Amino acid sequence: MSQPEPPPSASPYGAGPGPYDGAAHPPGAFDGAAHLPGAFDGAAYPPGAYADVRSPSGPAGPSGPSAAPPRRSGLALVSFWAGVATVLVGAVYTLALPVVIRSMSFASMSYVTLQAGHGILSVVLALVAVVTGLVVLVRRAPGTGFAAAGTALGAAALLSVVLGLLQGVLLRVL
Repeated sequence: MSQPEPPPSASPYGAGPGPYDGAAHPPGAFDGAAHLPGAFDGAAYPPGAYADVRSPSGPAGPSGPSAAPPRRSGLALVSFWAGVATVLVGAVYTLALPVVIRSMSFASMSYVTLQAGHGILSVVLALVAVVTGLVVLVRRAPGTGFAAAGTALGAAALLSVVLGLLQGVLLRVL
């Protein structure tokens, strides 16, 4: 009597039996004797190291070592809000300029004061936004989105101030 043929392999990689289909593995390969004593018997890990994360009293609770790290850094937020502040300063300047020009002569001290205040405040806030944003981005600290937004807003404000200065120079030259 002949032995029955083994069924073909149900492998998704093709028909036919593979090298280990139905065959025993080489002796000692996967029988648990190949590892060093004490390596996988739990002795390498302190008791409670893998406590349930949802357990409020376990070591992995809200104040334990697995507490979520902060998602953004303080410098990233400083960069972002300094960038937003430069935009707000520019908006206030844009809205206040027609009022000052309409109420007084064009060469009045109010106009000069408003323009100087806008320039100085914009430059300071923009430099804060750009420098703190670049620090966060170079360090790859959490909050790179806020840092990138603050850096972009600050850089745009610096560009605006530089272009404003060039405009003043061109108006005097021409």
